[in-house]
Amino acid sequence: MAEWELLSTLQAEAWNQLGEGMIITDPQGVIRFVNRAASEMHGVTELGVETEGYSEVYNLLRVDGSQYPSCELPLARAVRDGEVVENEMWLIDRPDGTRVYAEGSARRVHDEQGKVLGAVLTLRDRTVRENDIMQLRQALETQRMLLDEVNHRVANNLGLLISLVRYQRRQTTSDEALAVLDKVQVRLQVMASIHSALYRSDEAASVDVGSYFVQMMQDVAQALGGETPVSVECMAPEEMVLPVNQVIPLALAINELMTNSLKYAFTGRDSGEISLLIERVDTKRILTYRDNGVGLPAGFDLDAAGGLGMTIIQTLARQLAAEIKIVRDAPGTCFVISF
Repeated sequence: MAEWELLSTLQAEAWNQLGEGMIITDPQGVIRFVNRAASEMHGVTELGVETEGYSEVYNLLRVDGSQYPSCELPLARAVRDGEVVENEMWLIDRPDGTRVYAEGSARRVHDEQGKVLGAVLTLRDRTVRENDIMQLRQALETQRMLLDEVNHRVANNLGLLISLVRYQRRQTTSDEALAVLDKVQVRLQVMASIHSALYRSDEAASVDVGSYFVQMMQDVAQALGGETPVSVECMAPEEMVLPVNQVIPLALAINELMTNSLKYAFTGRDSGEISLLIERVDTKRILTYRDNGVGLPAGFDLDAAGGLGMTIIQTLARQLAAEIKIVRDAPGTCFVISF
């Protein structure tokens, strides 16, 4: 055996050892070599096939299942136009009835003088990967449908609870009971608004706090506002997003602060203002809540306050591992929550 024949034989055997499929054509696009991996992927080993017969002989389809015209296949484009095709997907319908997802790349081969020697197609079996992706998509779609159903039920149940509290309020004459029911109603409405914001969010685990707190504060002011008109304002960096496990306690804490302001801060006033400033400072988030009302009683101590509202605020702060303090020298009432 001549040296060049031995080299050619060894080279062909080396290509057959590859896990990646390989098909080689001559300069006219006629298939001259198909390695073992490519043969197993197609279930066909047919040499001498011209470009016009690629699709029919090797049973090739587009990924949508439609016929893949031979002239548009990566190997044909490489032969005809010198196009370099990389990582294109197609389907192989094998004679045994199974289907393979193939991913391949094709290009011309030139000698040192630039003469076209032929073209090479390399391809990989991506069936397992594509089937896994398909199953994952189906699982995600099922999860989305279940989540939609859960969200629908949660929204209905929260709405029912709010309606029951409103009904009970209409049946109650005790001022003390009415005050308690009002607080319960507002707390339920805060939870319902958080749920609604999450349900509308593209990221189910997070909320855009700027837009959410503006709406929430307006809702609370409308629900609990008395005769004194109170304006609310929320200032936050654009697209500041927080995870829901932080938004819920923050929203409930702000609700308690607003409840106290609306109940006590503006008595005898012509108008009132409530504002919330949300800032990023280094790695921390800082919320500054303030009203321009009469201020806290002299000697007020947050740690010693026995009211339910302040107890709730401190409990929520502990959930956030947050620090909460009162700014004494500010007009009205000012609380700063940092976490």
